[in-house]
Amino acid sequence: MSYGHHEIYVRRAWMYQHKDSNGMVTSEFVDGLEEFLENGNQMSLTQESGEIPCPCRKCKNGKHFSVRVVGKHLYNRGFIPNYYVWFWHGEANMVNASSSGTSFQHVEEPHINFEHQFDYDHQSHTRFHDMVHDAYHETSTLSDNIEEPNVDAQQFYNMLDAANQPLYDGCREGLSRLSLASRMMNIKTDNNLSEVCMDSWAELISEILPEDNLAAESYYEIQKLVSSLGLPSEMIDVCIDNYMIFWKNDDQLQECRFCGKPRYKPSTGRTKVPYHRMWYLPITDRLKRLYHSERTSASMRWHAEHSRIDGEVTHPSDAKAWQHFNTYSLWPVIVTPYNLPPDMCMQREFLFLSILVPGPKHPKRSLDVFLQPLIYELQQLWYTGVSTFDYSQQQNFTMRAVLMWTISDFPAYGMLSGWTTHGRLSCPYCMHQTDAFQLKHGRKTSWFDCHRRFLPVSHPYRKNKKLFTRNKVIRAPPPVYFSGEYLAEQLDYWGAQETAKCGGNWHIPANMPDGYLVDHNWHKKSIFWQLPYWKDLLLRHNLDVMHIEKFFFDNLMYTLLNVQGRSKDNLKTRLDLPDICSRPELHLTRDGKVPVPIFRLSAVAKSTLFEWVKSDVTFPDGYVSKLSRTAEQGQKFSGMKSHDCHVFMQRLLPFAMAELLPRNVHEAIAGTHDTIIQPN
Repeated sequence: MSYGHHEIYVRRAWMYQHKDSNGMVTSEFVDGLEEFLENGNQMSLTQESGEIPCPCRKCKNGKHFSVRVVGKHLYNRGFIPNYYVWFWHGEANMVNASSSGTSFQHVEEPHINFEHQFDYDHQSHTRFHDMVHDAYHETSTLSDNIEEPNVDAQQFYNMLDAANQPLYDGCREGLSRLSLASRMMNIKTDNNLSEVCMDSWAELISEILPEDNLAAESYYEIQKLVSSLGLPSEMIDVCIDNYMIFWKNDDQLQECRFCGKPRYKPSTGRTKVPYHRMWYLPITDRLKRLYHSERTSASMRWHAEHSRIDGEVTHPSDAKAWQHFNTYSLWPVIVTPYNLPPDMCMQREFLFLSILVPGPKHPKRSLDVFLQPLIYELQQLWYTGVSTFDYSQQQNFTMRAVLMWTISDFPAYGMLSGWTTHGRLSCPYCMHQTDAFQLKHGRKTSWFDCHRRFLPVSHPYRKNKKLFTRNKVIRAPPPVYFSGEYLAEQLDYWGAQETAKCGGNWHIPANMPDGYLVDHNWHKKSIFWQLPYWKDLLLRHNLDVMHIEKFFFDNLMYTLLNVQGRSKDNLKTRLDLPDICSRPELHLTRDGKVPVPIFRLSAVAKSTLFEWVKSDVTFPDGYVSKLSRTAEQGQKFSGMKSHDCHVFMQRLLPFAMAELLPRNVHEAIAGTHDTIIQPN
């Protein structure tokens, strides 16, 4: 064959018109593929061995298969970029593939008629690509950067090819030895089946399938096959009192360095059994697999390539904290990689389980002991990185990762940050600049009226002397934002210690830094400060909105329903009220009676509310729990999960109380009141 320099690209433009905008294989591609296979079938090598090199995007002419299998690969995957000249398939200095030294995988398949192999709906396809020269130049540019997978990635692909062999001749497509083992492992985990049970099921399945099938015959074989995916896990022994983990330099110790208690249980057997053990699942290999996969590799660049709208944050990569750190060209790893688009990064398969802390004791302030392997791995991913192959770009690169922030509820915030989240100084933003005070009768810390200082200087609420603290005008600005450098200096100044260096249960009152709970709330120096970039982050810890919503919703409903022992409107509150607010309608009367507030639901209103929730409130299946089950004897809501509270607040609360409470109370609760109150 002889073509001009550009003519060949015009004639074979069909090779890169693989799928249309609907994701369907085009008719042009199918017609051209038949021509390609017929041409390759005429090769002498094919006549001798019955196989041809496969030029699909994955095999890249590196493997030999039958014409049927090659056609199947190309139909599903498309051609390797810029393969307009069929060097391995009958033209352009054709050489004997067997002399190239390349290792091929041979699979015997009977020859079939491709007329029946590719069945498609012609009406669903459209013809396009008029600008063939532009498409050629674009493809040529891409091909210049294409690389072979690194050794690690190639071993992974080879393992998948070997493991994805059909279970038996003629089995349905997609049923492979690996897929069966993976599904059986999931069934064992979901149903907590024993290994003996799994052995029995594996043996039964193997007996039922045709002879010479490749199904695993025992749970041991299943484990071995699944473990070949290269997602390792580590079991690390832990001190019985959580003082330390027996890891790295301490992995040979027989007793705890801090409390002296033994590592292993007394036993006469040869196998030593530890008292406690944690599980650590490294994140590096899981991140690498996201780049190795055809389905997710392109999505791992979404954070850098998606379009942005100024002023809108639809993904963490749009936020100021991300852009501040973007000068390092890295991406964050928390529990899920935020490289992925929003619809993927919170899916179950992308939530990386990294640490399992042993129970039943709560780790509390010893949490840093268990975080050591993760922090060590993050340090390696920052300093040296790891070589990774990006399937979508067909390139190798050094993958690095950064921990952008943590997300937790408020108690866990203290465990992670090292700043105690109870007491007068519990606010991690205001810190020692707080305006919190202790209630005289309630004996609890109150943050009432601490929020006005965050309002604009000209806001009318700042001058209001009636609706907030009595006769008080707020002129103070919001607390100063403290940089990471300042916080690091404060930790050193107060002498906060690292948990891993002094033992997990070292954080007792006697060992707290000077000024603790008076001048500061630092009870430890968090292990996250070992990360070299931690002090440079704009945002280090996030609070889980769902937990906050549940806490707020529970207290709101307890107060509206006047649940005894749970309502925030109690006798002690009324006794403290006169010293703080000008609300005479809520003050105790001279004879000691407690006036009924306008925000409390009457018996009739409560009955109406619960009847409405039981009878009329419905949501699509799976959207929320059945709220009718949470109405406890028409007195209160109980057993509601965080998501249930979130749905109730976002979907029902804006109108649920419209006919049950006075308008001004309902609007305050629902957040629909737009009128600005002028100062007195």
